[in-house]
Amino acid sequence: MRKILSVSIAAYNVAQTLAECLDPFLETGVMDELDIMVIDDGSSDDTRKIAEQYTRSYPDTFRIISKENGGWGSTVNTGIREARGLYFKQLDGDDHYDPAAVGPFVRYLQSEPGDLVITPYIAYDSESGTVISKEDCNPGYEKEKIYLLQEVHEFSPFMHSLSVRTSLLKEGKVSITERCFYTDTEFVLKACNHARTVSFFDIPVYYYRRAALGQSMSLDGFEKHYMDQYRVIEVCLVYMQQQVKREEVRAIYDKLLFGTCFWQYMIMFYISATGQHKKDLKAFDRMLKEKAPDYYAKIDFKELKILRKTKFIGYFILAPYKKKKDNRFTADGRLRE
Repeated sequence: MRKILSVSIAAYNVAQTLAECLDPFLETGVMDELDIMVIDDGSSDDTRKIAEQYTRSYPDTFRIISKENGGWGSTVNTGIREARGLYFKQLDGDDHYDPAAVGPFVRYLQSEPGDLVITPYIAYDSESGTVISKEDCNPGYEKEKIYLLQEVHEFSPFMHSLSVRTSLLKEGKVSITERCFYTDTEFVLKACNHARTVSFFDIPVYYYRRAALGQSMSLDGFEKHYMDQYRVIEVCLVYMQQQVKREEVRAIYDKLLFGTCFWQYMIMFYISATGQHKKDLKAFDRMLKEKAPDYYAKIDFKELKILRKTKFIGYFILAPYKKKKDNRFTADGRLRE
């Protein structure tokens, strides 16, 4: 049977959550139309052993693709190369899809409803399972109607909401930075650059586990990996300048990439105030002024304006002050909604 949806599962040491990730597919009623790729990114735990239980029982649906560790972006790159489905969607090995939504979603994809298909997604607490929020990347357009990308305004999809026509990714040779965190934004932006049409489906598919301790989106994760987002921003700025030719795609960058730049400043105020972090904040500020002066000029919150005027002399006072004032993290480092 024709494969409609390829799901690329980033799986690095996810033995504790992989069954929770894979079991919902068994309840979808459309397994013959699913191409589920477990991309084992050099795991040292039982990730592969658990995945093999599914490949043995359902070999027409599940595949294991093992590779040396290369980070999240490398699993996406591998998934794109290996995908057999009409559409491509990503899933982290500690998240899952709603089985009740996958069937209707796959049936919708059968009609080839655009280059990009956008669905809402659910963020939930990793410990209690409580729903934190429903995120809808549809800026108010009619559901299940195909739009030209230039007809859609105020549009900035997130990775969890996005499905992409696989042929666009393959033919466009879309490749994501490897050995680097926070490359989901890079994937979304590059996918959008190859798309001409988009449609919106109204049932949440992706369930995103939020605020786990040590997760990349926790304060501890930012402390360890903030320079990875710096790297991704530089990659995306260069790509935008060299590859983005259409105004409608530039508009997406000017929302999503600008927002990422703003958040990078926030991160560098929220992590511990050290001499190295001050140096890196100054370097990021110079880089943005040089490579994206319009973004630089728009990001001018009070504490940053003071630092720019004083050559960052007050960093060790203003950074802890802003972290306390904004109160974006719990006492144990979880990102607040």
